[in-house]
Amino acid sequence: MSIQSEIMRLQGLRGALRTKLVALGLAQSTATLADCVSAVEGMENRGGVSGTISAAEERCGIPAGYHNGQGTVSIAPVEREKLRPENIKLGVMLLGVAGSYTGEESILQEKTVTPTKSRQLVTADQGYDALSRVTVEPIPANYADVSGVTARAGEVLANRIFVAADGSETAGAMPNNGAVSASIDGLNTVSYTIPAGYHAGTGKVQLTGDIETALAAI
Repeated sequence: MSIQSEIMRLQGLRGALRTKLVALGLAQSTATLADCVSAVEGMENRGGVSGTISAAEERCGIPAGYHNGQGTVSIAPVEREKLRPENIKLGVMLLGVAGSYTGEESILQEKTVTPTKSRQLVTADQGYDALSRVTVEPIPANYADVSGVTARAGEVLANRIFVAADGSETAGAMPNNGAVSASIDGLNTVSYTIPAGYHAGTGKVQLTGDIETALAAI
């Protein structure tokens, strides 16, 4: 083999090596054979570099140098342990793990309330998730505001029902006298006592003719 042929062979090897190093960012396109050899010798042998990721935003850096292809990057064991079907919502696939979680059973409460004149907010007590049913009792007999009632039984007709100041249904006690009629003679009977109770307004108290008779006899 001639010297010229050997030079051309070395130039070809340098070109191939330089092209590869340029692609790797380790040499310039004008690098000599010595530059290429220095770049290769300066490359650190990383062997099999491994790393883990513990958070969604975490990054695992890959150092510059030669890697033998045996390194791995994986999820940290403590985080990988959390990737269980029961921790993932049903219908969701997370990193190859199908979820089976359907939610915890709710603790419900039933309540009964009685209507009042004030607005009521009905909510579940502490320890319950929500209300399953609310039963509203009938309106109480004393629901209406009767604090202003002043009538008494004796002021309401007998056998008529009214609501007393305490909210109870009460029967009246006032007698119904209707149309009371009476007469006085002006001699022996000079007055008439009007009975207590209701009067229809058509009753009369009349004077008899005894006085006229007595006067005529004088």
